[in-house]
Parts: sequence; structure tokens; C-alpha cells
Amino acid sequence: MKKNYFLTLLLTLFISGLSYGQVILSEGFSYADGSLVGNGEWTANGGTAGDFLVSSGQAVVQHGAPSEDVRYSFTPVSGDIYVAFDFSVDDLGAPYSAGNSDYEYFAHFNFRAQIDIVPPSGSGDYNIGVSSDANTAEAIWATDLTFGTSYRAVMKFNQDTGTAELWIDPTASTDTSIVGTDDGAFSVSSFDLRQSDSVENETVRVDNLMIGETFSDVLTFVASTTPELSIGGVTDNQEFSPQTTDVSITVSVNNFTFSADDGSGASDGSGDG
Repeated sequence: MKKNYFLTLLLTLFISGLSYGQVILSEGFSYADGSLVGNGEWTANGGTAGDFLVSSGQAVVQHGAPSEDVRYSFTPVSGDIYVAFDFSVDDLGAPYSAGNSDYEYFAHFNFRAQIDIVPPSGSGDYNIGVSSDANTAEAIWATDLTFGTSYRAVMKFNQDTGTAELWIDPTASTDTSIVGTDDGAFSVSSFDLRQSDSVENETVRVDNLMIGETFSDVLTFVASTTPELSIGGVTDNQEFSPQTTDVSITVSVNNFTFSADDGSGASDGSGDG
């Protein structure tokens, strides 16, 4: 049996170079229009495959018929964890209805620290709420929001107390925020975007996503410049029979160029041994 030692070495070198600062994720959704799953490290977390879309460089959360939820998994960290993203809600033609109070959350950490769209409290189009561990908002933003306008949401989840805190368009952590109910210590390992059925089946567009360990890590979107390499089709330490002559793999690269020998004498890393 032959082991794929070159792949093992390549993956080891790649993983060892991934640590950068306190930023866990910088995601600008700069993918071709279509399914989000299969791009970056996004995976499906239930629902109909291919339902969660990227359009014009934004993730599109469509409550209603589309059902796929997507997840970005990461290595757990201790203490506080933060997520921030720009979002807007498509015009419904009338202010968000109170309806039957079926307001579905669209973003969360492991089904904790949930953010949802709710009716306006005044003359605005809609509002936004947060909960620490409930399917409906435990706290509502004080100022109504407007359809089609982009806002930046910043959310902290205190893993020691299980408490979610939300800011809208802040400039500092001392700015006004709303806080959910303490629900006990809980460690998270993923950020999810969720599609479901709500009273209005609204469409929420998400962009410039950041996940980090501090408020300043996520406040402003900074595109990642870290080289990224994804290899599919084979696994680390996969074994092949002596009769194997052909193996199909897929390679996805970001922020660097991966090329073969250009004739100048420079090696492409394949070696001759």
C-alpha cells in the first residue's frame, strides 16, 4: 500500500501557516453567483442542497421556500467571541407586519446568540433583535431600521455566561448595545446563516463578515490576504493500492498563484525522487 505522503506534507505546511492575529474569519463572499456551499469553508447544515445562494457578492438569506442553512466551523476559543457583518433587508412594500409573532432568526453561533428581524416599534420599516438562547428576540434595538439600507451588526457572545450582546453601526464597544438573557456557560464552534419560514418571509443580504476574539477584530471589514489552499478528492494519509495509476483531485487557491515549472529552472515542488 502507498500512502500519500506528499499530500500529508502539503496539508501540514498549509495548516501551520493559517494562524494570523485574532481574526477567525474574514469573508467578503466574492464568489460567482450560485450556491454558497463549496466556496471557502462553508458547508450545508440541513435543508435542500443548493438553496443558499450568493448573489452580486452577498450571501442571500431567503426565508420562505429556500431551506438550506450554511455553517462556517472553527476551532473553539475561550472567553468572548465576536461576529460582525453588513446586512440589509429587501423592501417588502410595507412595514414588517406584527402578524403572528413568527419571527425567525437568520444568524447564530451554534444556535446560541441568535439575531432575528422583528416588526418596527414606530414608523420605521422593521427592527432587529437578539437572544442568548431563545428562538425569539429577548432584546430589541431601540431605533427602527429602513428597507434597502445597509447596517453593520456587531454581536458578542460571552461563552462564560452564555450572554449575547448586539450593536448596530457602532464605532466603539462603549456605544449603546442590547443584551440577551444570561443562559449559562456554552462553548461555540461555528457561525451559521439560517433560512426558514417567517411571518413575512423576508430576504436578508449579508456581506463583509468578520469573526474574531475582540471587538476591534470585527468592527471594520478587512479582506483576508492569507494564502489559502483547499484540496478535495483525497484525504490526509489516504492509502492507494499498487495498481493505482490515476487519482483525481480538486485544488482551490486564494491569495497566491499556484503554477507548474515555467521553464526557468524553478521547481514546482514535485521533485524527482
